[in-house]
Amino acid sequence: MENNNERKLPIIGGGEKLIEPIKKKFAGGEVTYPRSFNEARELIKPKLDTISKQIEEIPEKNKMDEIIITIRLNSKFLAKSYVPNVLFRQARFENVGSRRYEVNKAGNDISKLHFIKTNVEDIRLLHTLLEENESHLKDSFKNDVRKIDDISLLSTEEVIQGFDTDWNEGVVEFVLHPYEEDNELMILKFKENLSDLGVDLNSVKIKSYSGGPNFISAKIDKSVLNNIAEFNPLRTIHPLRLKYFPKFRGEAFTTRPTHLIPPRGSSLSQIKVGIFDGGIDENHPFLNGFSNENEEINSYPERKGVSHGTAVAGVVLYGDLSQYEANHQLEDPSVFVESFRVLPLSSNSDLDMYEAIDFIEKIVPSRNDIDVYNLSFGPDGAISDDEISRFTFALDTLAWNHKKLFIVAVGNDGKEPTPYNRIQSPADLVNGLGVGAYTIDSGGNRIKADYSCVGSGREGCKVKPDLVAFGGDIVNNPIHVLAHSDSYVNGSDIIESQGTSFSTPLVSRLAAEILGRCNRFNPIVARALMIQAARNPVGDKIDHDFGYGILNEDIEEVLNCSENNVTIIYSNSMNPTGLAKLPIPLPKNFNSKSSIKITWTIATASKANALHVEDYTESAIEDTFYPHKNKYKFSKKGEKTQTINVNSSPLLAQSLISNGYIQSFLPTTSSPNKYKTEASKRGELKWDTIVKKWVSKKAESIDDPFLILHGMGRNGSTDRIDYSVAITISVKNYAGNLYQEILDSYNLLNPIDIRAKNEIMIVN
Repeated sequence: MENNNERKLPIIGGGEKLIEPIKKKFAGGEVTYPRSFNEARELIKPKLDTISKQIEEIPEKNKMDEIIITIRLNSKFLAKSYVPNVLFRQARFENVGSRRYEVNKAGNDISKLHFIKTNVEDIRLLHTLLEENESHLKDSFKNDVRKIDDISLLSTEEVIQGFDTDWNEGVVEFVLHPYEEDNELMILKFKENLSDLGVDLNSVKIKSYSGGPNFISAKIDKSVLNNIAEFNPLRTIHPLRLKYFPKFRGEAFTTRPTHLIPPRGSSLSQIKVGIFDGGIDENHPFLNGFSNENEEINSYPERKGVSHGTAVAGVVLYGDLSQYEANHQLEDPSVFVESFRVLPLSSNSDLDMYEAIDFIEKIVPSRNDIDVYNLSFGPDGAISDDEISRFTFALDTLAWNHKKLFIVAVGNDGKEPTPYNRIQSPADLVNGLGVGAYTIDSGGNRIKADYSCVGSGREGCKVKPDLVAFGGDIVNNPIHVLAHSDSYVNGSDIIESQGTSFSTPLVSRLAAEILGRCNRFNPIVARALMIQAARNPVGDKIDHDFGYGILNEDIEEVLNCSENNVTIIYSNSMNPTGLAKLPIPLPKNFNSKSSIKITWTIATASKANALHVEDYTESAIEDTFYPHKNKYKFSKKGEKTQTINVNSSPLLAQSLISNGYIQSFLPTTSSPNKYKTEASKRGELKWDTIVKKWVSKKAESIDDPFLILHGMGRNGSTDRIDYSVAITISVKNYAGNLYQEILDSYNLLNPIDIRAKNEIMIVN
């Protein structure tokens, strides 16, 4: 909030009651193809001949009856609507996935390749179709042919991803295409290949997902790479950079001899935060009674892991301990910690975290009492745009299926050169939040911590980190966290540290409090509210250092607004291709000489599709802002387009129509903040599950403003899209009480019922 002395008023709910359905005709522009049909088929036919010969030369051990080939589209056809489905049907091709590829080495031209499951017979069928008389072929088929740049097998260089030149051996993750009823046979053949190449099958672990890819991990050396890359059903190999005890995201500790007094424990919070970590010190005076160590994996805890988990749990419960004076007695915490120890892994050969992921997939569906989970660990190494890790896909799937919120540290390799400083999995998840860290410099300015990994994220969550919170820096401004209890016995209960490990639980605590104090809210609403309340220290900006901004840790500020800075929540669902009009509720007789600032955040949940990595989110919502209900565009071919207020100039509008002008279906739009583009509309975060925008307007240019939301589905998705929108209307120096005037003008809106802290505490 801009003025902390302003009276706090509960944010307003019920915005969904104002939503109106709307119908709109969508007219696509004329498509420009890179070549004629005749040119296209002459390009493709010899490629089909070549690929047929190559398939025959593949050794039996490296292929199934059905072969995976790639069809590469021209870069103009990135959008899902351009998938050549007619060609696929007529050639009996099965589309089993897709990913992007760089058309040139400079990387400035991105396109899409589709993985196709087929056989030599159907490849010949396509060749026969291409030889038919052009007049006998449907236009839709011919246009699909014109989209194609190449048909080929995937090269071994494209299979092998992310390996450094000095990599010699280690744990890798293989991603194999799904083979339905032949899946087990395909995996068996793959394992036989590994065994023949000298790989110890005891190191091999497998996870298959229904309708998704097969993830297989194994320990191999460099000599295996090129050989196994020739296995045709193999989609990719990438390294898993792990140690026996995986690198935690925040390990710098120094002891500070400061003493605090544990809470009395007279009351316990009903709000729970789940922590997957290295375990906790249950007998720690600051955790005992406020936490619970639950089921754990089959291994012995290590002190390093317990120390890390204890510190993380302490931040969840109490925040940064530097805010307290020495000998201060802490209050009973407003949340309760449920700890699940997933590290260290049970075997020296278990270096891939599959055991931890299996455990998480078992625990989350069984705990209906926990909505928010904190993960302050993960594998080393920057994410890849071309493949998804099992860890990320598992969390996104759990979040979608069970309506949970995972909050994940982005990693501490921010000082590495680009691109090795990029965020690390599973912080690239689309249905949760990836958290970075900031610190405070000598001038008191909040700056990005140099160790904090940066964005961008992947398609579906390009703005990463989503949020940053205080993670400190060990030299100038460390974060203070709980020490292991043996340090407590020695007279020190605080250690100084740094890391995204400790910025992340600050976000987890706030998310759990939002859900616990507002029964009407779900994880999607919590994400929208936290993003809406975040601020970039340099102003209205979204970037790859701070993401959507610095977390506002004050729960009262997040859940409240002021008289002239009003937040309204809309929570609803819509069908793919659906349209909804969201009125932005200004008072009926609104009048102000000040400018109006409108900020909105849209959060959605999406089913994730690991087969189509560049189309990873299967649904999203596109938004358009309309500032004035009566201003329309009038256009006529060959004439200058005019914008007319049809309410104040009805005769002029009618005259234009009489002279052949066409009035736009909806009023004129207004462009809010823009993002740098990657390719097509993807750069405008079209398919992202979080979007935040803002616009400032003079009062006279605003009249019953609204948003139009357009639901979008792809990869055949028909699932309804759950969404939440947080809209904040801010008018400086407003003469009246904007908050009350909005409530008076819209009787369907009402202040959110927020439970006070004492209402979520149980007397112990």
